[in-house]
Amino acid sequence: MARGEAEPLTDPDTASAAASDPDPDLSAGSVRRAAAKPSVPSDLDRLAQDERIQTLRDALTRAVAQRGESKIHTLSDALFNLIERGFWRPGDKLPGEKELSLVLELSLGTVQAALRELVNAQLLERRRGAGTFVADAKELGSSIWHFRFRTLDGKNLLPWGSKVLSIDEVDDQGPWSEFLGFAPTYIRVRRINDLGEFKVYSEMHLDGSRFRPLLDVPLDLLAQKNIRVFLHERYNAPTFRGIHRVRSTVVDADIAPLIDVQPGSHGLLIKALGFTFRDAPISYQTIVVPETPYELEILG
Repeated sequence: MARGEAEPLTDPDTASAAASDPDPDLSAGSVRRAAAKPSVPSDLDRLAQDERIQTLRDALTRAVAQRGESKIHTLSDALFNLIERGFWRPGDKLPGEKELSLVLELSLGTVQAALRELVNAQLLERRRGAGTFVADAKELGSSIWHFRFRTLDGKNLLPWGSKVLSIDEVDDQGPWSEFLGFAPTYIRVRRINDLGEFKVYSEMHLDGSRFRPLLDVPLDLLAQKNIRVFLHERYNAPTFRGIHRVRSTVVDADIAPLIDVQPGSHGLLIKALGFTFRDAPISYQTIVVPETPYELEILG
C-alpha cells in the first residue's frame, strides 16, 4: 500500500471511483462548511435568550445580593415587578414551571411556590391544560374616576371638552409626595375641562421615574383620553381602587383665571387618590370646581 500499512475500509472500486470523480458535496471545503453550520437552538435556548427571562434573572441576582430574602419571595416579587412594568401583559402566557426552573437555575418547588403566591394574589391564573397566564386586570379607572355634571333638571349630562395645559416634571414636595412616597421628581399633568357654563381645573401627580415617558406624549392626544385608562394601556398601570375626598375651598390666584373666576371665590376641592397592584398608591389628583348650581355626580 502506497500511503500506509492499514487495509482500506472502503471498497477499492468505490474508492477509485471517488478519486477519479470526486463528489463536490464531499469535498474538504464542503465538509468544513457543514461543520460550521450552526445547530438549531432548542426551545430552552430560545427561552434563555428571551429579554424578559434575562431581565428576570438579573432582577433575581440583584435582589438576592441586596436583601438576602428567600428565593420564593424574591422570584414572586421579581415576576410581579415585570408584570407591573408591562413585560408580561394581561392574557400573556408565562413559560412552564419546568422551563422556568431550568433557565433560572431554581428548584421546581421554588418556582411553583412563587407562582402560587401570584395566583393567590390574583395576578396570575391557571387554566387547566393550558398553563399559567397573567390575569385580566379588573381596571376601574374608566368608571369610578369619571365625575360629571347634570343639567339643572337632572335629566341630562352637561357636555364637556378637555384641554391639557401641560405635562411637566417637578421636584416640589407636597401632599402628593406624602401619598405617593418620596421621589426626586414627579410628573404633573394639568388639565382644564370646559363644560360650557363653567370650567373645572385638575392636576395629577405621578411618580417621576416610572412615568417620565409621559413627557413625550402630545398634549392633544392625552386630551382625548381618560388618563387612568391611558396609564393602564400604555404603561400597564391600572387603577384598581380609588378614594375621593371633598371639601369646600377658596380658589387660588394662580388657578382662578384658568377657570374664569375671581381669586378667593368659593368652590369645591376634590382629592382623588388612586391605588394599583398590591394596593400601592399610583396617582394623586386634585380637582377644583367653582361655585355652580349644577349637580356634581361621581361614579363609583
